[in-house]
Amino acid sequence: MGSILAALHINGTLLAEIVNFLLLLLFLRAYAWPPLVKAMEARRQRIQEQLTAAEDEREESVRLREQEQKALAEARAQAQAIVERAHRSAAEQARELLEQAQAQAERTQRQMKEELARERDAAVAALRNEVADLVLEATGKVLRARVDGAEDRRLVEGVLAAAGGATGGRR
Repeated sequence: MGSILAALHINGTLLAEIVNFLLLLLFLRAYAWPPLVKAMEARRQRIQEQLTAAEDEREESVRLREQEQKALAEARAQAQAIVERAHRSAAEQARELLEQAQAQAERTQRQMKEELARERDAAVAALRNEVADLVLEATGKVLRARVDGAEDRRLVEGVLAAAGGATGGRR
């Protein structure tokens, strides 16, 4: 074997180094490799947990953002509803005020018509009395006697009423 080793130019130290290397590999495999693998596995699990936690936090943040947007949309809808109610209320109040003003104007107009009718009737009555007095006075002057009797006054008023009826019933 020595001649084979010499022919290959391999010396004894090389064989000792190969044996030492194999023993070192067996030692490392038996004592160093399991804790190293265990540490790498623990690190992998820790990284996986961190990734899972980060993903959960991202999903939570997306969920919170969606809730926030939903709440904002609800707030906008409520604000819009409040504005619409305010517009409807203002329109209703304006309509009510207009109706009240129209009713007041109608009442005032009706009162004015009634007052004018009363004043017209009073003026017509006063005019009739004045005309009756003038007719009586004129008749008295024509007859050269004063006509004052109540019967004569009733007669003149009857003539005036008949004359009023003949002109279309105007007073």
